[in-house]
Amino acid sequence: MRDYLTVAEVLAMHADQIERYGGSHGIRDPGLLEAALFRPQTGYYADLIEEAAALWESLSQNHPFIDGNKRTAFAATDTFSRHQWRSSHSRRSTDV
Repeated sequence: MRDYLTVAEVLAMHADQIERYGGSHGIRDPGLLEAALFRPQTGYYADLIEEAAALWESLSQNHPFIDGNKRTAFAATDTFSRHQWRSSHSRRSTDV
């Protein structure tokens, strides 16, 4: 079972990206953010790679934030992928 990112986690990532690299804080469309985070959870995608790609596409192309959409998309996708990879490898090592 996967752990998916929450709105609060992605908002924190967005704030961090804006603080580090500049731009305007704020959400342009909260519904687009929620939809982007729900998309990988639909059960349509075959594996972690496809789920991560869906998350990246939704955040970077639909622009839920005023600024920093691609930076936040990268940070969120990277965090999601690394967390899932670590979780799957730790489960495998305990299964032995």
